[in-house]
Amino acid sequence: MSSQRAGSPLRVGILGAGNIARLHSVGWNEFSQNAEIAAYSDVDTVRARYMSDTHTGGTAKTYDSIDAIVADPEIDVIDVCLPHHLHVDAVLKAAQAGKAILCEKPLCTNLSDAAKIRETIASTGVVFMGAHNNLFTPSLLEARRLISGGFIGRPFMYRTIEVFQSRSFDPWSKEASATGGGQRGWRADLRTSGGGELLDTGYHSTYRLLSLASGDRPVEVTGFLSRFLQSHLPTEDTGHVFIRFESGVVGEILTSWALDVVGARQFEIEGEFGAIAGSATSLSHQLYRWPEPATRTYPAPATFTLEIGHFIEVLKNGATNAAPIDDTIRTLQVIKGAYLSAKLGATVTLPEDPAGVPVARETAVSTPYSVQVPDEVLG
Repeated sequence: MSSQRAGSPLRVGILGAGNIARLHSVGWNEFSQNAEIAAYSDVDTVRARYMSDTHTGGTAKTYDSIDAIVADPEIDVIDVCLPHHLHVDAVLKAAQAGKAILCEKPLCTNLSDAAKIRETIASTGVVFMGAHNNLFTPSLLEARRLISGGFIGRPFMYRTIEVFQSRSFDPWSKEASATGGGQRGWRADLRTSGGGELLDTGYHSTYRLLSLASGDRPVEVTGFLSRFLQSHLPTEDTGHVFIRFESGVVGEILTSWALDVVGARQFEIEGEFGAIAGSATSLSHQLYRWPEPATRTYPAPATFTLEIGHFIEVLKNGATNAAPIDDTIRTLQVIKGAYLSAKLGATVTLPEDPAGVPVARETAVSTPYSVQVPDEVLG
């Protein structure tokens, strides 16, 4: 990294001054022995100064551009907390400047830019991690342990859920954003947002599904998009996505700004011997034919803080990267596949390369669990 002295705290530059930058700032400050916020950058320098005053007592420098903050030789890490369309420029410039990078979701809005980012990260050798904060939810980590340990036998289905109903959420608002708070005006233009709910909030449920599949490659996708509640949106407020994995396991994603689910459930896994279901604060393990599931509860996790703590471990101690570049690109590929499927009204195939563009399916993928439909059942 650029100027880091051995054993000294990482010096962090945060790009953006909205609500996500606020959450990341709280996270970085939890690890003050190993990291310090050195700078903020925002096109509105008043917002940047407010963030510096609020989270560093005014010690963090403020900049008004990506170029200025990545050029600071004292900064080791760039934390990208910008609107979707600005991620590409920020990540490329940070990598070319030799900075380690933590990037908020989505990585970018198209797969050609994702391939360019991957090439630049490979050529510069910088450390990159996608800011997939929900990977650090304790219930999800325990569910993954149970799956890998064989406690439910062979998995058959994964289901992930990321929903909330908001009747006040208005990405088209032209009102000025609060200093240090959310800034949603850029979501009013598909050229800057890159998509609707599926690319935005749905990113969480997609990478959560892929983490449960743990390396099992998604090979085909069917997507259904709906606008149930928020009629002012130009695209979906809800996505239903079905994924066939190479092993034959079936994945399902439900993600929405229009509805919620009972118990705030975030994921389910059904397998050979039992099932698992979890929320942010609970996990239930149900062996088939047992009368009741075993349930464990957890305090509400500060997932952004947990994510940043892990990233520090990656940088300082070589911990395994929880969201390397190919994982972040695969997440985008699944989402882009779902959009194409919804447009075509058909299942699409996902190339093996995570940055490969999804294409209309010519023939169904054959897996160990595939069934050939007999003609007799079609009559």
